[in-house]
Amino acid sequence: MRTGAGLKELPDRGVYTLVIYIENPLEVKVGSLDTLDFRAGFYLYTGSGMGSSGLKGRIKRHLGGRKHVFWHIDYLLEKPGVSIKSVVASGSRVRMECEVNKALMASLRAYAPFRGFGSSDCRSGCPAHLLFAGEEDPTDRVVAVYLSLGLKPVLLEVERELEGP
Repeated sequence: MRTGAGLKELPDRGVYTLVIYIENPLEVKVGSLDTLDFRAGFYLYTGSGMGSSGLKGRIKRHLGGRKHVFWHIDYLLEKPGVSIKSVVASGSRVRMECEVNKALMASLRAYAPFRGFGSSDCRSGCPAHLLFAGEEDPTDRVVAVYLSLGLKPVLLEVERELEGP
């Protein structure tokens, strides 16, 4: 595993999990999902970077602060008090986000607080691709899940708060 890596060191295509921290309870209007009540704590958002912008482009977009709000996760990441603490990513030639998501639910006892969040195109029966993981930083356990799936995780330690509108 590579830790403290930069975006340039990421593989071209693959899977990633954002480790997100919400400082205080928060109400967020999330597109068609309506207004959702987020409790304080750590959340895991798993996605893929298989398209034209690849893994680097997708993660760079999430870390970029202000952006056009398009995906469910964009609504959350634009709010004050919400920060990405780390990103765990791995190269893959096939979509692995559902396998990673399900393994996170099983191994960390993480759960989907909002059905359908980030999984509108999921064909594997995931309840959501945003999971609540509790009040302690789960980054090391996320890395362990990637390793258990035979992936080669790269850890980006972000530790910066995203800026709201």
